[in-house]
Formats: sequence, C-alpha cells, structure tokens
Amino acid sequence: MIAGAAWLLVAGMRTAERPDENWPQWRGPNGLGVSAAADYVEQWAPDKNIAWKTRVPGRGHSSPVVWGHKLFITTSIEGERVEGHTAPDHLNFDLTPHYFHPDSVGVDHKNALKVLAYDTRTGTLLWEHTPYNGLMYDNRHRKNTYASGTMATDGQLVYAFFEAAGLYAYTLDGKPAWTASLGNIAKAGMGPGTSPILYENLLILQVDQEMGAGSAIVALDKRDGRQVWRAERTTRRSWATPLVVRTTQRAELIAAGAEVVVSYNPSTGEELWRTKGVQSHPIPSAVASSDLVFLTAGSQAKRAMAVRVGGRGDVTDTAVVWRYNKGTAYVPSPIALGNYLYLMSDTGLITCLDAATGAVQYEGGRPPVPATFTASLVSYGGRILQTSEDGDTFVIKAGPAHQVLRTNSVGEPVYASLALAGGTIYIRGDKHLFAIREPAR
Repeated sequence: MIAGAAWLLVAGMRTAERPDENWPQWRGPNGLGVSAAADYVEQWAPDKNIAWKTRVPGRGHSSPVVWGHKLFITTSIEGERVEGHTAPDHLNFDLTPHYFHPDSVGVDHKNALKVLAYDTRTGTLLWEHTPYNGLMYDNRHRKNTYASGTMATDGQLVYAFFEAAGLYAYTLDGKPAWTASLGNIAKAGMGPGTSPILYENLLILQVDQEMGAGSAIVALDKRDGRQVWRAERTTRRSWATPLVVRTTQRAELIAAGAEVVVSYNPSTGEELWRTKGVQSHPIPSAVASSDLVFLTAGSQAKRAMAVRVGGRGDVTDTAVVWRYNKGTAYVPSPIALGNYLYLMSDTGLITCLDAATGAVQYEGGRPPVPATFTASLVSYGGRILQTSEDGDTFVIKAGPAHQVLRTNSVGEPVYASLALAGGTIYIRGDKHLFAIREPAR
C-alpha cells in the first residue's frame, strides 16, 4: 500500500503470503494500481524475462486478475452475422433521438463471451466457460470489445460482468456458482467498460447508462447474487469503476459522473456527499491518497479534481481542494504515489502534480517514441509502468522530475492494463497473455 494511504482498504482480502501475492480486481487489491512489493524485473523483451506466453482466443480488454496460482480474464469471440439485428435508439446530448456514433459496430453479430482461468506458474489453461453465446444488446466502439470489464475475486468465487449479457460467478476451480442480470444496459453504442469491485460481502457495480434513465449503483450479495441495495442515479453513461476508500471515521464508495461525483455508504447505498462532476465522459477511475480522492476525464473536456473525503451534502464549495484542466486522458486512469498525482494524456504525456495542492511539478513528460495509450498506469517500488498500444512499456522513475529509465516490449499491441502479483508482471496483449519475471521465479 502506498505511503500516505494506509487508510485505503478494500475489505475481504485474505492475508497474502507475500505483500503482492494477489491482484484481485481492477487496478489491484485497493483499486489504486499500486503493488505493495518492489521486486519486479525491470527489463524484458520477446526473448528476455518472459516466463511464459500463451495464446488467448478472441478479443478482450479486461485486465488479468490473480489469486494465488490462478489468473482470470474474459474474452469475446465474434460469430456469425445476423442480418437486421439493430441496436437500441440512443439519445443525443440534447435528448433528441437517433444518435449514432460513426465507430459503433458489432450488434449484428453473435458473440461467445468466455471466462478463462490459467495457471500462473506455467500459463496452462485450467478451465473455461462460455456463459453467454448470442446476440448483443448494443453496439460497441470498433476499438472496444464485449469483454472489457475486469473480473474480481475474493479467493472463494470469481466474478465476470458482461453488462447487458449478465453477471456470472464461479468457484476458483471453475464450477458455476450463480448468475444475475442487471437488465439491458446501453451506452451510446460504445460498449462496456466498468468493472465490479468487492467490499465486505458485497459485489458493487456502477451502472450508468444513456443519458441517465436507468442509471444506478447496485450492490449484490457476493455469495448468491441477491440484490442488497440499489441507489438510483440520474448521471449519464459512464465507463469508470467506483473506488472504495476508508478513513478512520468511515468507508466511502466514490462514483465518478459527468454531472456529479457522489460518495455513498458502501454498506447501504446512502448518499454521503456530492460535488460537481467531471463534465466529460467518466471513463478513467478515481484514485486516492491521504484524505483526498482524485477524479479525471478527458473526452469533451480535460478535467482533473481533488476532493477531500469525509463531508456531508453538497461539498462543491467546501471540499473541492483544487482543479486542473489539462493533461488528462480519454480512457487511461491516473496514479497517486506518495505526495504526487500523475496524469497521462492519450499520447502518453505525463503531468506530475502535487497531490495536496495541485501545483505542477512537471508537465509534458514525453515517452521515447510517439504512441497512443489505452492501458492505465501501474506502479511498484518507485517505478511507474506506462504501456502503449504498440506493446511498449516505459519504466518511469516516480518523483517531481520526469525520467524514463527503460523501454520494454512484448512485441504485440496492448490495450489492457497490467497486473502485478507474486513478483510477476502480467500483460494481456492483443493475441497473447505474457508472464514477465526473472527465470528463477
């Protein structure tokens, strides 16, 4: 857990044999993208420090999750075309009908949605299930997939959320446990993105859709899929994953939104506080450090903001500590380390801000080669890993000066965020899954 953020917890995780044994959900055990260990290999290439490489069928942007010696991902395999099957009608921002994004595709094909489990020691496929095989409810962006939400696990069950195609729980050995449906979910024909998170005995999902009708935060009993609470929302479609933080006073569930950012009691769904939202589409996930939570967006407008947790009611004028209106990305999430918050643009430019004040430490930190970025930043031991769509990972030294220490590559495109567990860096490429570690491990 990072310095200055020891109060951040996601409950229900067993004590690991080593501090980074598990990477159990989107961006790791506390949702921040930071490994508790520091002993990861810093150099790799297609012929160096790759312990194993295994082919993954289909397409998916879900990140690997790890529990012990098991790794889980999802994928989608496109099937036959079905003439005449169309997506639901979408609303424009002015609420008029017939919005259609020129990059919306896919609804006229069947898709087999799969859950895959691998042995982390060898890359061997342990089991697979196809919980859904049929037509999709809505289109996706041509760059997106129908398997973009990262799974979550508590060491007993593993959970896969395919949005409109359902929620599925399995034992770690691959036995079906339960299924649930949250209904038809549409997001302007752009496809899925949000991931489930765990809090105590709850599985929590942010289901913001269209222009707000039907949006909600939903908490299910992780043991059987029964709905425990539902908080209705009026915020438009989002792809962000919520974040649970815990102070000495209470736990808070932070949910990004274009119109509002809202904090909930994660046990009950009661609203604790709210403030003006990020204005752009909420795609990046929140991060936190000390008593601040940081939210970003980068589609229609570039927005970053710091909000002090612990408030009540409308905290726009009392708890918003600072705002910064450039340097953010459309998809990738930022990272907070110690005293600093690191933003990344879609082209990989890094901005380092003082987390407490928003003061710029540096901006425009460039990757060694021009590239586009979809994967979020992750970190270990004072190192930040920045992975491009070309499959290059730039190792950046954390701190108030930008310094690229090394450039590594797996030799194929990468869109999913990296996972760090048990001394191994797991990278889900466009066609393969890679385990990166020293040969002795």
